[in-house]
Amino acid sequence: MDKVLKFGGTSVGSAENMRKVAAIIRSEGSRITVLSAMSGTTDALVKINKAIKHGDKTLVDEQLEMLRVKYSTCIASLLDSHEREALARMEMSLSEIRNQTAKYQDHLSERIIISQGELLTSAIFAMFLLEEGLKVVLLNAPDFVVTDADDKVRIDLLRERLRPMTEDDETYYVTQGFICTDHRGQIDNLGRGGSDYSAALMGAATGASEVQIWTDIDGMHNNDPRFVEGTYPIRRMSFDEAAELAYFGAKILHPATIAPCKEANIPVLLKNTMDPQAAGTTITNDDDNPGDFHAVAAKDGITVIRICSDRMLMAYGFLRKVFEVFEQYRTPIDMITTSEVAVSLTIDSDCHLEEIVGELKQLGSIEISQNNSIVCVVGHFAHERNGLEAKVMESFTKIPVKMISYGASHRSIAILIETKHKKDTLQSLNDHLF
Repeated sequence: MDKVLKFGGTSVGSAENMRKVAAIIRSEGSRITVLSAMSGTTDALVKINKAIKHGDKTLVDEQLEMLRVKYSTCIASLLDSHEREALARMEMSLSEIRNQTAKYQDHLSERIIISQGELLTSAIFAMFLLEEGLKVVLLNAPDFVVTDADDKVRIDLLRERLRPMTEDDETYYVTQGFICTDHRGQIDNLGRGGSDYSAALMGAATGASEVQIWTDIDGMHNNDPRFVEGTYPIRRMSFDEAAELAYFGAKILHPATIAPCKEANIPVLLKNTMDPQAAGTTITNDDDNPGDFHAVAAKDGITVIRICSDRMLMAYGFLRKVFEVFEQYRTPIDMITTSEVAVSLTIDSDCHLEEIVGELKQLGSIEISQNNSIVCVVGHFAHERNGLEAKVMESFTKIPVKMISYGASHRSIAILIETKHKKDTLQSLNDHLF
């Protein structure tokens, strides 16, 4: 048993689906099973946090009752001898949320509330495995997934703490994705989609033979099936290609998942809980995907910041000052283009936009554009090849382009558009390239 399997919220979204998950982990011989919260839970907990901040007690009560019905229904359908224990565990989580409502401490209470989804879901599932006659240990992820002051997971500590807990090959270990402990010893999380990253870290720490990410779709598709007709799953791809697609919007995989598994040379499989026999997608260090164009992804919520200044002309050090502002507010930059007197760049988080703009105004005049998307085409863009970028741009003859990033990588070309043009762009690329 040396596989790490992660299941998303939809995969554990009902008693029926949890039974499917149990069958899969027995069939695959999962050493560690990493679970997200039941689908809809995290959204409800986010609403509760917002309602608390706005003093909306009615909405808090409504969401708590919705969660009580959701989980008690699942428990009644799933469990027999452990039903009362599971209901008590549910009430403990709901009580913790109410306690935090009464003594709300901003970010700390917010993180405690958000963590209850993973903690409760994993506890219920572990009880089900016990009823199935398996030897089960429920692990508490914050005990061994710990971040440092820079919000980086401490791999050394993860390996040191996790390996002794998972030495029995006959035991099924169940734990939570997403949640962790920060450097102050307080509950924290790895961000939306962080369960994939949790699984990758645990796989690398335990020397797993493979990490499997189970969702409700058959692997990574060549385009977004929510917007484009006629997409198809990609059966094999390299880590580098998967990283590009995940970063630029492919929802099936969290971008941070790639690095730990690539470094440890552990294959990542993307599989469909609703159709376990489907081939899915296998991601490895091999780069054997034929064809020039492999896949397209789009990332929404992009803000463009344009800085105009005569001080750029024939100057050095200007870009360093710009980057220092984003470093100060810990905001990554996605794309960047420059001219003699202007620099345009994009960010996917506007949490510190006001502060960033305030700092940048000292360097020049600022223009802001929101509601944009980055569309990324991944393939073999070897610089000695002719015409590949031209073929991509043929898809944009009727779509306004705001920025282009090409040349930094031989694996991709990224184009910035207004989000209102995204669906037409993805369809056009599909028609021209595939």
